[in-house]
Amino acid sequence: MYCSYHTSTLARVQCTNCARALCPGCDHRIKGYPYCQDCIVLGIQSISQHYNYGGKSKSKAKARLAALCAVLPGLGAVYNRQNVKAVVHFVGTVGLFQLTNLHVLPGFFALAGMAFYIHSIIDAYRTAQRIAEGESPEADEAKFKRQLAKRAPALGLLFIVAGLLLVIQIIKPWAFITPARLIPAALIIFGGYLLTNYFKRSREEEYNSDHSQQPSYPLISDSFAENVPSNVRRMSRPGDRR
Repeated sequence: MYCSYHTSTLARVQCTNCARALCPGCDHRIKGYPYCQDCIVLGIQSISQHYNYGGKSKSKAKARLAALCAVLPGLGAVYNRQNVKAVVHFVGTVGLFQLTNLHVLPGFFALAGMAFYIHSIIDAYRTAQRIAEGESPEADEAKFKRQLAKRAPALGLLFIVAGLLLVIQIIKPWAFITPARLIPAALIIFGGYLLTNYFKRSREEEYNSDHSQQPSYPLISDSFAENVPSNVRRMSRPGDRR
């Protein structure tokens, strides 16, 4: 009996899986049992497919759980270990629905709040799926912070305007101070903080870029160094002292 791969070589064993005749050069041992190269490749492919299927099912399960948590605004991001995004999702959803109490475009704010609410659920689902596939939650939140910093001026103005509108709408001379009435003030303060932080960072970046481009000047100009007597220059050299 000759080898199935080398037809001119006598076979010594048979494959444990497919019973092909194998010569010593084609005899691949796994835990002491002989296998041909085709069966080994098929085994590796089946293991890889099983692993990928298990990983995808696990990531989908975590993504569904994150979306279920996101039914409460911000809780889906908390499940994904992203606290900053959780605060943004909660404040954005609740704030937009609170703006429907105004007599100015209540339908628009209700539609915007519903859209942002659905977006937070979808974002929690996709983020949980990426994290289950190996992405770092810290890296994803850092990317979110960079995007938030780019939109800081617009968000700051939006919070200030929204806070002022709510103050005009709900404050009354005889009204007592309640936590619900402190929300507009918090929006104004937060919007001002975003604007101040943005312009401060912009000034620092301009200052650093201007100073990095300036050429370095010597402490003593060449013309002044040429006028210094030679004995003084020799005395200023540490190596010439005795």
